[in-house]
Amino acid sequence: MPPPFDAICAWGIGGLALAVACAWVWTWSRHRPALLVPLALGTAAVMSASALAAWTGLLQRFDLFPPPMAVMFVAVFALAFAVGLSPFGGSVAEQVPLATLVGLQVFRLPLELIMHRAATLEIMPPELSYSGYNLDIVSGIGALLLWAAIRAGLRVPAWAVWAWNLWGSACLAVIAWIAVSASPMVRLFGDDPRHVNRWVLYFPYVWLPVVLVLIAVASHVVITRKLLRNG
Repeated sequence: MPPPFDAICAWGIGGLALAVACAWVWTWSRHRPALLVPLALGTAAVMSASALAAWTGLLQRFDLFPPPMAVMFVAVFALAFAVGLSPFGGSVAEQVPLATLVGLQVFRLPLELIMHRAATLEIMPPELSYSGYNLDIVSGIGALLLWAAIRAGLRVPAWAVWAWNLWGSACLAVIAWIAVSASPMVRLFGDDPRHVNRWVLYFPYVWLPVVLVLIAVASHVVITRKLLRNG
């Protein structure tokens, strides 16, 4: 059964995913313009495939083995690390400014506000919001403050960026754990539909893991490579 419809949640997450995807393609390909079209086409293909899987009901099939939802979760993190650890990710770490890489992660602030609304309206399990176990809103606020400080020319110590990067990475790990634990495959928080993570199986919410989480994870990998490169 699809979650209740709310325009702010649906269009907020769908629109944010589109905006972040476009920003990601643009910022990560500026140093190598020849990659702009391939990266844009690849991103569009992933977004289209996930949207189609949600629209057709494929993601809601738990009679299949392995369940498509499990495949989606594994694919998101596998692709994120593959991109972040690839030679392309290395060139991004080397040539894209730190302020740009950190600034891209500011989207996590409005995302968490939308997710809190979704939890309040019982569209999403409350465990996935900051009223539950998800403290990723701190990552979004931190990204905004770091981006503003770096852009203003302030001397930001490396340890501050490292601390934010580790916190944001840990938050994503916690979110992944909650998402799997609350999934229909595990139901750690009980069988009450309000605590079962089904909403990401429907469009446009499927773009939260497939687009927003994927970009956040890949970005943390690249930022880590940049920090290590800078010593």
